[in-house]
Amino acid sequence: MHRPLVLLTILVVCTGAAAAGAEADDADTYRLAHLDYMLHCQGCHMADGSGVEGTVPPLPGEVGKYIASPEWRDYLVQVPGASQALIDDEALARLMTWIVQRFDPENAKDLKPYEAAEVGRLRRQPVTNPTEVRRRIIAGLSEQPQD
Repeated sequence: MHRPLVLLTILVVCTGAAAAGAEADDADTYRLAHLDYMLHCQGCHMADGSGVEGTVPPLPGEVGKYIASPEWRDYLVQVPGASQALIDDEALARLMTWIVQRFDPENAKDLKPYEAAEVGRLRRQPVTNPTEVRRRIIAGLSEQPQD
């Protein structure tokens, strides 16, 4: 008689522990990405992502604006600051996902998280003229017919 109750209790406890574990994983992921941002990005993009007018583009409301475009998504990893960051591919994937979600949550709603393999492939093909590539991508996207 008590066995179903015991099994149900174990199931509830395990489900709760798994949910707590997932929340802890999310918190750890956030902390690790935030730390990597502070160490590898904040020097140029500033703590608030505002960048430096005329030289370092702002992140808030901008970084995810074209995230649905594969070319833009790739570009974000290929800029020198990202592609040459002294972190592994997994950390860079986590960081790039965090940057878009943190600084452009409205545009990040449908963001497919970056993956380590994707980042590894892209960072081996860095852009050497990011300002020009950025302009070209944005110009090409603005020329596309709207639905």
